[in-house]
Amino acid sequence: MFVFVQNQHGSPLMPCSPAKARRLLRTGKAKVLRRTPFTLKLLKVEHDKVLQVHHKVFRSQGGTETPDNLVTLCRRCHEDLHAGMFVLKARKSKTKQATEVGMVKAQLKKRWEFEETYGYETKWKREQCLGLPKSHANDAVAICSEDGETVRLNDVLYLKRHVAAGDYQQTKGARSEKRIPTGKLFGLRKHDLVRTEKGTGFVKGKRSTGFFALESIEGETLTASANVKKATTRLTARSTTLIQRKDGASSPL
Repeated sequence: MFVFVQNQHGSPLMPCSPAKARRLLRTGKAKVLRRTPFTLKLLKVEHDKVLQVHHKVFRSQGGTETPDNLVTLCRRCHEDLHAGMFVLKARKSKTKQATEVGMVKAQLKKRWEFEETYGYETKWKREQCLGLPKSHANDAVAICSEDGETVRLNDVLYLKRHVAAGDYQQTKGARSEKRIPTGKLFGLRKHDLVRTEKGTGFVKGKRSTGFFALESIEGETLTASANVKKATTRLTARSTTLIQRKDGASSPL
């Protein structure tokens, strides 16, 4: 059994269930247009001027105060949502990053005076004037350079990467059935820079057998089975900021 529904202008909409029809009538969002066949007509809903913040995941259920977990609703819609009159449909925003960049850009304009540049200008200076390959660092150099200005290449490049302060992942597997070794193992911690027989890199993964996985500072896996129980030297200890010198990089100075 279904109930026929019309919009505010009298155009037919998809029929709804009797339970939903009762909710629409109870909340004053529709009126009975005719009883045979039973038809509702939607009414114009005036939103409350008071805005409230709704948590998608309730704080009692572990929800956070991050923007991803918050949505702004008028007071009437907020009360209807908690009363079960409707549900929020999760939809991933396609313009979230652009919106955040726009907000940061607007705040920067208020505090500093600077001249804006655009992607096509950066690309032209990087390729035509500087002759540099595409990278974030080279784009930054192109933005800072004047028209026609050249830069001197440097043979040494320092790479930097930020990592977590602790080992927060404790388990792995589809059901978290495998425990991951945390803390020190064979005198080494994750993200320690070590030199082994299979090369030099940062500790990526640890095994109780002594065979560790090593990675570069860019996150590329160098080896998955470096034996750290013999011929292994720790070059630098772990920190939240990893720094590694790269020679022969021909980076702009």
